[in-house]
Amino acid sequence: MLHRARTVVSAALLVVLAGVASRVWALSGSWFYTDDHRLLRDALATGSPARLLDPFDSQFMPLGRAIAWLVSTTSPDRWPAAATTTVVLHLLASLGLLAMLLVLVGPRWRVVPLVALHQTSAMVLPATMWWAAALNQLPLQAVLTGSVATWVLHLRTGRRRWLAATAALVAVGLLAYVKAVLVPLVLAALLLGWFTEGGPWQRVRTAVRAHWRSALALGTLGAAFSAYYLTQVPQVFVESTTGEQVTGDLARSMLGSTLPVGLLGGPWRWDTGNPPTSYADPPAVAVLVAWVVLVGLGAALAVRRRRTGRAWVLLGCYAAVAFVLVLTSRAQVAGGVVGLEYRYLTDVLPVALLCLVLATTRVEGAVGSSEPRAASGSRSTRSTRATYAAAGLLVAAVLVGGVLSSVTYVRTWHEDNPGEAYLTAARATLEGRGSLDLADQVVPPEVVPGYQFPANTTLRLLPLQVPGLRFPEVTDELVVLDEDGRAHRALIDVAVDAPPGPEEGCGWRIGSSPVTIDLDGTAFDSTWWVHLGFAASTDDTVEVTVQDTTTRAAVRQGLNSLYWRVEAEIGSVTLSGLRPGTSLCVDVVEVGEPLPGEPL
Repeated sequence: MLHRARTVVSAALLVVLAGVASRVWALSGSWFYTDDHRLLRDALATGSPARLLDPFDSQFMPLGRAIAWLVSTTSPDRWPAAATTTVVLHLLASLGLLAMLLVLVGPRWRVVPLVALHQTSAMVLPATMWWAAALNQLPLQAVLTGSVATWVLHLRTGRRRWLAATAALVAVGLLAYVKAVLVPLVLAALLLGWFTEGGPWQRVRTAVRAHWRSALALGTLGAAFSAYYLTQVPQVFVESTTGEQVTGDLARSMLGSTLPVGLLGGPWRWDTGNPPTSYADPPAVAVLVAWVVLVGLGAALAVRRRRTGRAWVLLGCYAAVAFVLVLTSRAQVAGGVVGLEYRYLTDVLPVALLCLVLATTRVEGAVGSSEPRAASGSRSTRSTRATYAAAGLLVAAVLVGGVLSSVTYVRTWHEDNPGEAYLTAARATLEGRGSLDLADQVVPPEVVPGYQFPANTTLRLLPLQVPGLRFPEVTDELVVLDEDGRAHRALIDVAVDAPPGPEEGCGWRIGSSPVTIDLDGTAFDSTWWVHLGFAASTDDTVEVTVQDTTTRAAVRQGLNSLYWRVEAEIGSVTLSGLRPGTSLCVDVVEVGEPLPGEPL
């Protein structure tokens, strides 16, 4: 018996290690994406541990911010460190799942395929490939499964150390992701559904009387966190404005399609219209088959075993809560299509595996466990063999489908990540050139979406990649990036400019007295770059005025360029402030937006 237990645990650990190796492969070809850059920028600006408590959008995630700070201390390429943290978090989530299965099932061979189902499922990949999501959701998976293990051990033995371990795990989860408030509800469902008996009120009374310390500890923890979260964390979505159409669309996409095919190794096909992320795009026939298989599985278990329905109720309730959370948040902006994103269903997978175990296993110490129905000997033997054969085929099909779906999902991150291509091109053309003055530009929307402004600007993104860059208001040499991220010297896409000056060979001569140069039109009130091209007789400083805004800039003897970023309505430019004896010959005065010119 001991030898078998060691063999089972060793086999399960080998599956976990294979899953970790697959994550190393997946992440080695991946890179940062959108919110990842914001987390790193915030981490670099963190001057106090108290800043770890600052919400990120509507997320309270000091654990994730602490990991981001750790990654930010590495350079110049921070992705290997970020990927390593993701691999470690995945390992912890996998070990939490293994611990849960060993506590519930014992060291039996069925643990190995259950672990394999978790390692191969594409449902967990959005919380692996996207680092910001991993910092939230992988700790949640570890806490959810680990706390089920410690909670069941507490219910079996009554030992307070297991209660303390459960409370500690829940506390860690709350520091990572607000959705961890659901973990105590899952634990309460286990207590009421499997470790007590009688009618509903009798179960509640029994649970409170026997486990009031547990209820007090976990209830206080959850209530304190909820009070802090609701009062101290600004909510992005203050009130729900979703209508029946969005509710129906989200229910069909998230619960009707994405979830069932994901549980059975899907979705088998992805919509890659917004790389590197992908939406589930399962064929309609695959959705139908998934529902037939899931309903058939539930019916077959109900025929063969007693008390299976409560496990499916737990799974349905958890999935329904996940649905409501998306409905009242992201669906208000993105609509029902967001239900095709597995990122919002990642934590449903370990709950589904938990419920599968509860429906098929007599859990030690659980008076409400599922148990086999009586059957005749020869019929029972034949039926058991057929059941094992069918279960083996189903598990094999789900594992193969999960691997294929996962590889296809990861391939997009490896081959079509516009953000990585843009920022690595910028780093390649800017690095090693010393201090450069860049224009603050909005990056292409496929790099960072426009709704994340100002996080989608080069001012926010490039300093994470190349140290020493400057984004001044005034410079004599301006650099811009093209659509592919490569650096160029700036040209001005002229909106208005000055006509040729009156003095042949000089243009507009500027001395110690102010000179106003009228442009050939008026640029409307916006953010513009003013470009002056001139020759100076000696070193000096010049004042440039547009409306009521003035800047001073140094000039050198000989040819000069001056670029000035200003927010104004511009119809003329006034030059002044030169010392007596200094003169400028100005032959270029143009106002517009910077465009890529000659490559650096």
